[in-house]
Amino acid sequence: MKKRSLFLVAALSLTLALGGVFGCGAKAPATGSTPENTKKEGPTIKISSKTFTEAALLGTMSLQYLEGLGYPVENKMGLGELAVIRPALTSGQIDLYWEYTGTGVMNLMEHEPVFDAAESYKLIKEWDAKNGIAWLEYAPLNDTYGIVVRPEIAEKYKLKTVSDYVAQVKKGESLKFVGFPEWEGRADGLPSFEKVYDFKMPKGDFVNVAMGLNYDTLKAQKGDLALAFTTEPRIITDKLVMLEDDKSAFPVYNAAPVVRQAIVDKYPTLAADLKKLSALLDTKTITELNMQADVEKKSIEEVSSTFLKSKGLLK
Repeated sequence: MKKRSLFLVAALSLTLALGGVFGCGAKAPATGSTPENTKKEGPTIKISSKTFTEAALLGTMSLQYLEGLGYPVENKMGLGELAVIRPALTSGQIDLYWEYTGTGVMNLMEHEPVFDAAESYKLIKEWDAKNGIAWLEYAPLNDTYGIVVRPEIAEKYKLKTVSDYVAQVKKGESLKFVGFPEWEGRADGLPSFEKVYDFKMPKGDFVNVAMGLNYDTLKAQKGDLALAFTTEPRIITDKLVMLEDDKSAFPVYNAAPVVRQAIVDKYPTLAADLKKLSALLDTKTITELNMQADVEKKSIEEVSSTFLKSKGLLK
C-alpha cells in the first residue's frame, strides 16, 4: 500500500469505514453545465479516493474532468486507505479510484518489489483483471522513495546521483543520512538499497527520526541527506536536491485509475478519456499541485479545477 499510510491502516479502517473526510456520499460539486447532447447515458460512476492530499487531488481531478465530459458521476472522496477502499471497489460500493502500481504488486499480489514501471503495471493489470478490476493507463508520476540533499552539501560534494553519494561514503566521508526506523527492515528499504548500490551505510551516520520529521532534521542541519517521498512539497519549498536513483534501488509507484470492469464495459470511451489526464501527471507536476494544497492552503477543488482548465480538460 501507499507508504505514507502503511502504519495507519488499522485505525483508518475503523474511523473511516462509515464515511470520508472529503464529503463521502455527497453529490459531486458542479463544474459547469454539461450540454444535453454531450451527456452520456449509463450508470453513475461513483468516484472515490484515499485520504492524503495527492490521492484526493487525483480523485477530484477525475471527478471534475469526467463530469465536464458528460459522464454521470457521484462524489465519494476520502473513503479511506487500502483496507477500506479496496473492498469498496471490489464490492461495487465505488467504481473508480487511483491506486499505485507498487501498492498493487506488493500489497495486493504479495509479490516482491518491482523496479520497472512497465513490468509493475503489467503484473498488477493482468492479476486484477481476474477480479473484474481494470487498471487504466498509468501516469508518469512515480511517488516512491528518493534521497534528498541539502543544497550546500550537494554543491560541496558534487552530488547529482545516489552513486555520487555512495562514492563519498566509500571514500570515508561522514555524511549524516536521515531515515525512518521502519525503513531499516523493509524488503524495499535499507537492505535493498545497500545491496543495489553495493555499500554499507555506517551505523554512526544513520539518523533515525519519526516519519515526517526528516525535512525538519535537514533544516536544522542535523542531517546531510534524507530519505523522502518523491512528490513531497517540501522538496520544493526547502530547495532540496533530489538525487537521481541511477541504479533503480527503489520500487516504482506509478499512479493509475482503477475501475470496475463493468463500468469500463458500459463506457467504451472512458479509458481513452482518462488517459488524456494520466499523461499530464508527471512527478514534477503532482509535486507542485501537492504544494498548492498543502503549503499554499488552496482547496483540493480549486487546485484541481485550475489545473484542468490550464490544460484544456475543463471549461
